[in-house]
Amino acid sequence: MRIGFYHDNVGTKHAGGISVYSRQLAIALAEENEVYVYTQDGDVVPELAESAATVVETPAFDVPTVSSPLEVSLPVGPQSLSKLAMIVWSARNDVVDHIDSHVDVLVTVQIPDDLLLSNLVDVPTVYGFLSDGEFGIGTEIRERYTRTNVNFAISPYLAERVAEAVGYEVDGVVLPGLEVDRFHPDVDPAFEADEPTVLFVGRVVEGKGIFDLLEAVAALEDDVHLRVVGTGGVEGEVRRRSRKLGIEENVTLEGELPHEELPGYYAAADVFCLPTHVDSFAMVNLEAMGCGTPVVTTDLEGVKTYLEPGKNGVVVPPGEPAALARALAAVLADPGRRRELGVAARRKASEFSWSQQAARLEELCVQAVARGGKRRSLRSRLSPV
Repeated sequence: MRIGFYHDNVGTKHAGGISVYSRQLAIALAEENEVYVYTQDGDVVPELAESAATVVETPAFDVPTVSSPLEVSLPVGPQSLSKLAMIVWSARNDVVDHIDSHVDVLVTVQIPDDLLLSNLVDVPTVYGFLSDGEFGIGTEIRERYTRTNVNFAISPYLAERVAEAVGYEVDGVVLPGLEVDRFHPDVDPAFEADEPTVLFVGRVVEGKGIFDLLEAVAALEDDVHLRVVGTGGVEGEVRRRSRKLGIEENVTLEGELPHEELPGYYAAADVFCLPTHVDSFAMVNLEAMGCGTPVVTTDLEGVKTYLEPGKNGVVVPPGEPAALARALAAVLADPGRRRELGVAARRKASEFSWSQQAARLEELCVQAVARGGKRRSLRSRLSPV
C-alpha cells in the first residue's frame, strides 16, 4: 500500500511528541509499504533519511503565530500559521498533485492539516486524535467540514473523550511505541552531577506543570538540580520564578534537543518528572521508563495506559506542588526504591513496539481505501487563477 504522512515537523529534528509519533509510524510502515513523508524543509532526522520512506519537503515557513485568547478555542495556536502557509504552498506547487498520484491514503494528525487536505486531495484521508486539549471550536469546525471518514485515537482514554466530544466512536486506537534498542538503561549518560537530578522533558508551558515542578523543587529540604529539556515560550518566566524561589542556581534550561540525544538525559537523571495537567498519553514518560529511570508524574487516565501507580511509577494529583514535592523527596531518598521502580518501568515499556502499532494503523488505512475515495471541493479556491 502507498501511504502518505503530512505534518510540518515530522521529518525534522523536532522532539515534540506528535512529530516523533508520526515519524516513527512512517518509518515502521515503510518496512512493508511505500511511504511518503510530507514535511517542511530542515535537517532530516537520520533514522528517517536512512529508512525506506521517501521524504517530500516544502519550504520552511517561519511565520509569527497568533498570541491571543483565540488560541484557547481556535486552531490558531503555535505552528498554525506555518501549517496554513505550508498547505497553501503545497496546493500551488504540485505537492497536492504529488499526493494524488503517489499515495493511496493520506494520514494527518492535526486539525488544520485534516480540515484542508481532506478537501483538497482526491485520495481517502485518515485522521488521528492525539491531544486531550484539542476539543473546542476547532474540533467543531473540523467535524462540520472534514471529509475524512476513518479516525483513530492515541489511547483508549482519548477514544472515550472523542466519543463524548463528537458523538461517535473512533475506528481504532494506535498507541505510541518505543525504540527499545535506543531507549534503554545502558546508554551513556549525557551528564554527571554531584547532587540528585530531576529531569523534565516536554513543552515548557504551564499546562505541562513546569511551574508546579519549580515550586516542588524549591520545597525540597536537600539541594536537587532540575534540568529542563524543551521549549514553549515561557522560559523567561521559568527563570524569573526560579530566582523568586531561590533555586536559580539549581535549574538548567537545556532548550530543545534532537530526539536521538534524549536517552542519555533520561539515563543520567535520578528521577524523571512530568507533572502535566492534561495529557492523552505523555510519550516522554514511556521513554524515561524505557531507560529504567523512575518516573513521577500526574494521575491522568491517559498515563495509566502504561504506568501502574506504585508498581512502575509514582503519580500525584495534577496541580498540587506540595504533593509533588513529597513524592519526589520519597523517591530521591530511597535508592532501593528507585532501582525497583526503574526495573519495573523498563519491563513495562518494553511491551510497546512501533511495528505493532504501525500494523494497526495499516489496517485503518486499508479500511479507508475500502470505503472509497472522494472528490476534492476546495482545491480550486487555492489554485492560482
